Amino acid sequence: MASNDSSKTVFLAFSVNFFIAGIKTVIAILTSSSAMFSEAVHSYVDSGNQFLLWFGIKQSKKPNKLIYPLGRGKEEYFWTLVVAVLIFTIGGLVSLEHGIEALSHPKELKNLYISIIVLSVSIILELYVLYKAVKELRSKALDKNLSVFKMLKTSTDGPLIAIVVEDFAATLGLGIALFGSIFANITGNPIYDAISSIMIGILLMVSGLFLGYEMKHLITGETINQQTKDGLTELIKKTDSIKSIESLRIVSIGANSYLALCKVDYVDTTSDIEMIDVNNKIRDEISKNFKEITEIYFNPA
Repeated sequence: MASNDSSKTVFLAFSVNFFIAGIKTVIAILTSSSAMFSEAVHSYVDSGNQFLLWFGIKQSKKPNKLIYPLGRGKEEYFWTLVVAVLIFTIGGLVSLEHGIEALSHPKELKNLYISIIVLSVSIILELYVLYKAVKELRSKALDKNLSVFKMLKTSTDGPLIAIVVEDFAATLGLGIALFGSIFANITGNPIYDAISSIMIGILLMVSGLFLGYEMKHLITGETINQQTKDGLTELIKKTDSIKSIESLRIVSIGANSYLALCKVDYVDTTSDIEMIDVNNKIRDEISKNFKEITEIYFNPA
């Protein structure tokens, strides 16, 4: 399940993006900037997305063992997938269409210095949110030495992945909009602003595709990293009553939560009662050493 930290990070991102979205809207109207319009759309989409992520986290924590015996952890992945679709469509396609329209029918830009100031401040705010999200991602990573990209690929915390991807795209998009506004202000040519809007649209579409691709793996039951699987195998093998492991299948069932299905060959003299005792002892060891394995079931070979 997602921790309270994920929920706090989502709320922080929502608050910052909603505040920035309102300011961007006013500036887009005052300056007629396509890039600023795209960034306003981007921020509104991010705000809506972050509400959905928060909702997904809350829903995933609601217990219902009769209908969901393994919990509702995967519900986070569904809502994160919805977020990916919204980033691609409302964020990416709308920004792309608006940029193409501005490129075909350029308008005179006004008061671009205001746009430049707002974009500069927005970058600082988005960098802070991105820093907090990456910090949490790193704290939850099983291997602390991985790059941020690798952590995103191996993490099972859907909302946190979405926040990192969104805020990275937001920061980069703000940088693109800032450069477009600066060049448009220097040259007096609105084409730079229109090109910035198109680039932001493409950036959002790529971000949506990446996030959707990652959620596809988690929804379909992505396994744990090989290092953890090897460690779990060694722990089970060293038990005296077990001769060998026939198979060990591990799949994600939620944020930082895995289900393990283990088929083992017990020593011939092991009785049924002893098997149960052995299994319980192994479960205790696993809960101490591999906290991410929240469910484990044993079957005799």
